[in-house]
Amino acid sequence: MPNGVKKKKKQEPKQNAHFLAVRRRVRFAGFGAASSSTPASSSSTTTTTSLTIVVHSIDSAAFRRSASSAAHALLAALAAHPRVHLVCSADAPDFPLLWDVGVRSAFNFVFHDATTFAPLAVELDAVDEVHELLGRKAHRVHGREGVAFVLKSLPENAKNLFRLLVGEVLIAMDEDAAGGGGAEEGSTGVEYRMVYNKAVEEFVCSSEMAFRTLLKEFHDHQIITSRKDALGTELLSLPFRREELEAILEDLMA
Repeated sequence: MPNGVKKKKKQEPKQNAHFLAVRRRVRFAGFGAASSSTPASSSSTTTTTSLTIVVHSIDSAAFRRSASSAAHALLAALAAHPRVHLVCSADAPDFPLLWDVGVRSAFNFVFHDATTFAPLAVELDAVDEVHELLGRKAHRVHGREGVAFVLKSLPENAKNLFRLLVGEVLIAMDEDAAGGGGAEEGSTGVEYRMVYNKAVEEFVCSSEMAFRTLLKEFHDHQIITSRKDALGTELLSLPFRREELEAILEDLMA
């Protein structure tokens, strides 16, 4: 009998040590899980199952829109469950700022820098294929959402200039349609000089250098294109469908 008790005392710490080792290994692998300990089952017949949830780009635009809604709170509640493990990838290094202290504590992430420096060709190709199947032309600036995200980081005069440019392009599209011209999507352009003069009249910018600086910001974020016609006149175009331009203008006018 004493031998039996002695064996039981040896087995119990061994079981606890194994449980802690497993938990530590899982969390170190980058899983988000609850930090609270869960008592190990003493029954050998009890089977424990766990659920692993993989979320790609948790800081994507869709998640950013719902950062203060129930979407992140729901994920955090799932991650806090002892039988649920959450693995996430993120693009921006400051993505934890999306959440408050409570949500971050519930996620209990272990962070690893897994930067590959590989191009996003695979992800973008999939998006292009879907657009092609739907009969749409893919725009890698993500249309209305991409423009809104870019303009948030730019000064107010940049937003006003882009609003002016969108309005002029829509007018040009209407003129092309009235004239029976079937301009290719994203090819309708407006004259650089005309847009500059209107920008000065509306006090968007005070010099051509300031105007060029704002246009450079648009070019860098790929939300504007420029070309020259047969006469050498510089034309400014927007690589979006008419429906997208109307939605963008509505947002800018709000």
